[in-house]
Order: sequence, then structure tokens, then C-alpha cells
Amino acid sequence: MPNTTNTPVHRFDAIVIGGGHNGLIAAAYLGRAGLKVAVLEARGSLGGPCGTFEFMPGYRTAFTNSPGSFEPRFLHELNLEQFGLRFVRTDPTVVHPFSRGCFLGWRDREKIAAQLNAYAPGEADRYFNFLSSLEELGRHLRTSLFQPSPDLLSIAKTLPKEQETLFNRVFFGSLRQLLDEELRSEEAKALLGMVALNATLTPPSAPGTAVGLMLRPLSLASSPALDPDDPRRAALRGSTGLPVGGMGAIIDALEACCRSYGAVIKTDTPIASILHRNGQTVGVAAVNGDEYHAPVVVSAINPRSLFTELLDDDAVGADLRGAVSAVPMRGSAFKLVLALDGVPDYAGLPSGIDPKQLAGVQFRIAPSLAYIERAVAEGLAGVSAREPIMWGLMPTVTSPDLAPQGRHLLSVNVWHAPYELRDGSWETERDVFGNRCIDVLSDLMPDLRSHIVDHRFIDPVEMEGELGLVQSHITHGDMLPGALFGARPHHSIHNYRTPLKGLYLSGAGTWPGGYVTGIPGFNASNAVLEDRAQMRASA
Repeated sequence: MPNTTNTPVHRFDAIVIGGGHNGLIAAAYLGRAGLKVAVLEARGSLGGPCGTFEFMPGYRTAFTNSPGSFEPRFLHELNLEQFGLRFVRTDPTVVHPFSRGCFLGWRDREKIAAQLNAYAPGEADRYFNFLSSLEELGRHLRTSLFQPSPDLLSIAKTLPKEQETLFNRVFFGSLRQLLDEELRSEEAKALLGMVALNATLTPPSAPGTAVGLMLRPLSLASSPALDPDDPRRAALRGSTGLPVGGMGAIIDALEACCRSYGAVIKTDTPIASILHRNGQTVGVAAVNGDEYHAPVVVSAINPRSLFTELLDDDAVGADLRGAVSAVPMRGSAFKLVLALDGVPDYAGLPSGIDPKQLAGVQFRIAPSLAYIERAVAEGLAGVSAREPIMWGLMPTVTSPDLAPQGRHLLSVNVWHAPYELRDGSWETERDVFGNRCIDVLSDLMPDLRSHIVDHRFIDPVEMEGELGLVQSHITHGDMLPGALFGARPHHSIHNYRTPLKGLYLSGAGTWPGGYVTGIPGFNASNAVLEDRAQMRASA
């Protein structure tokens, strides 16, 4: 209930809890529509995992490395270039080492085809035909990323007969079986395996694990690519390009955009509770005692945190609150940041390739589905992976201001490092695992250790404390069929609305899920504006 004392009260049309990229996008679209908006962020800086963070003195970057899934429409609709956001489109977009040498993800499809066919004759046709079939399935799902999604059963009922077999294989079979049936080479399978699973602590042999392959087809079906250079035309993430200034440049542009629409943005403002009266949201109470009143509150934090910590049973009902509070979080993210005095060389490059051309390109380490399976199995057993999965980037090649002059920064996201270890604690395991990761990286960069001048390892527990990521789960819940579509975060609140009138949901825990897309923020703002329009029409 709201305070009736002399507590400071601030009044707005809408309040956004959480200043990550989804919260800022929601605030930008609400401000663009003329609402007086406040963004309240618990941390001292904006952006969450996407915001610039100083890992070591003078060495700055974000926890995330790439906006490979960022929706192009937001760049244009919010005029983010006007606020300084620029991208460098590297070519190739990714380096993926294998025992037979490095795969290079060129933007030229023919160059990719030549590499695939070298792995197995005819592999390129199989690879691209498979992707085309997934795009066709995406069109027939009739599910937009920009609208609340129906549940999976309802989607299945509308499918044409000829799509049913592939639908069942993708949504109810395993990633491993699907890729084994479609492709011949371990290299091609690993390329798509990394795209499908990423941080999910579920092995590729488990049912439902192929659903990650549908995110790009669903994006294309929701908003067709009219430009032949649309980055979504490339199957490998990273094709959007790298923001100049690092991932934090996206946050800086979004912040400037929000402020241009009059938004008030406050950091160091953790929220204690959602205020409500007679089934209606009336605002929020901050931990410092201040109250922020508004008929609309958009939560861009993990729904589990919202329902567990900021809501009471009277607001949303004990049953729903209990169900959302019980959504499992099985995070396994570890951050490795290395300060370097030079650019390390890559091993296994094709002849004629200048290593300097690849210095600023993303790289991925997981040479086979079996490798991924082992890393996940160890994480599930509470053991840090002996051969971890890694996604890395040297952002200082395209954004030199992120490190001192003449120095570089290597930023690596590592899986699987279970939040809860079977034996010991991260206090003792952190350096052991971090140095193991450097050993694995040294297979790709043999001279890496000779260039290291400093390092920072951030384990899952520390990551949770720094970013507020529950159990270091970067997508606010598993990205599997049973936790997507109309079930995300719960079938009763899948449309960004809650039983508490005026309280809306956003963030990675809502449809269409995590990664740096910005779509949940956009969709939540649409829900708010649709309801306001309906209220005005009925008044």
C-alpha cells in the first residue's frame, strides 16, 4: 500500500523498473508516445549485461559481446544513429576452430559453401536447404515475435499437414538427432549447435533443444527482410555488426533517446515493492523510502525476482505468485576478461588469410556436439567444464578507446560453470576454472599467455551479485519449448500483462525470450499503449 506519511513522492505516467536494454526500449517507445516516464535502475549504471563495465583499471567493455540478435527496426524507429550508434560490419563475422582448421563465417555465401563442402561433399546444399526448411516452418507457425504468442499446442493445430513432421522433430525431438539426420559433418553440426543452445544448461541430446534454431526464422517471418543486406539473412549470429564503443554504445544511444523524449532516469534506485490499491498498480516504493507513483509500471527485471521479492499475494494471488517464483533458474555463465599488450596470433587459419583481419572478429569454441554434450553434462553434475564452451571477442580492435593506448582487451563468455558446485565453492574454483579457460583458448591463440598483462575472472555467484542475474542465468529462464511461446513466463501472464491492473512485464523472461533483441521491451510498451487506447475509446 502507498505511504501516507511525508515520504517523498514523484509522479509519472509510467515507471519502468530496470534500466537494461529492454527497459530502455520500453521507456523510449512510451516516451515517444507522449508519456512522462521514469526509469529506475538498482545498479549505479545502466544496461545490465549490455552496459559498459570497468573490469580492470582502464579496461572497459560489457558482459555481452555482440548484438547479433538486435532487431533492425529499432535502430530506425528510434533514430539511434542520431544518438551516435554506429556499427562495424566485420567480414568474416565469426571464427570457429576445428581440428581441420578454422571455419570463417564470411558474408559471401559461396565462401561458406566451399568450406562446408570441404567437410563433406554436398554439405553446403544440405546445410542451406535445412535452413530454408526452418524458414518455411517459421512462416507456417503464424507466430509473431512482436505479439503475445499462443501456446505451442494451439500453434501446432494450425499447421499444414506437410509441416507436421518437421515441427515435431524441431519441437519435440533433440537437436542432436535433428542435426545428425540433416547433416554429415561434425563441423556443420557444431556451427548450428552453438547457435541453438548457447547458454542453455541442457544437452543437445535432450528433447526440445532444437528450438533455438527457430529464433532467426521466426524473426524473418515476423518482419521480412526487405534489404538483401539484412543481417538476419546470415544464419550465424554476429552479422549485425559490432557497435563502435562496444555494447555499451547501444545503451548510451538508448539512454539519450529516452532523455530526448523527457524520460527521467535514476540509477542507484533499487525497488522494495510494487504499490497497489484495489487491484490497481499505483507505483513503486524504493528501498530508500521514496515513492514513485504512476498508473503504469513496466517490470523489465526477471519475473521470478518481481513475483518473489516485489509483489505480495494480494497483488497477484498466492498461486500465481508461487508458480512464477518457482520457475527454475539454472545458470552457468562465467566471465573471462584478459588485458593484453598485443594481438595474439590464431592457429589453423586457411592459407592466405592475414591474422590481423580476424583480430576483431568473434570466435566460438565448441568443435563438436559431443564437446557441447560433455560441457553441459559436467555443469549439470555441479562440476565446472573441463573443456568449456566459449564465445569471445577482442572489442578493442574496433573500439580502441575501451583499453589504454597500445593495449587490447579480450572478452570471453564461458559455459558451463554451474552456479552451485558439487564440491567446494567459487572462492577457490574461480582461478582454477579461469586458468583452465586460458589453456583452452591457447589452442586457438598459441601465444596468448605471453600477451597477458592482467586478468579478471567473474564466477556465477559474483555475476549474480553484480548484475542481479538470478543464478547467473542470462536469459531469465531456460529457452526451451515448455518455457517459450504462451508459457513464458507463465501461461496466465504470457501477454505482458498481470492480474494487477497497470503492472506489465518485459525483459528476457517474457516472450520471445533472452539475448539482445530488444523485442520484449517493445512488446511491453505496445501492451501499455494498446490498453490506454482502449480505455480512451471506452471513456
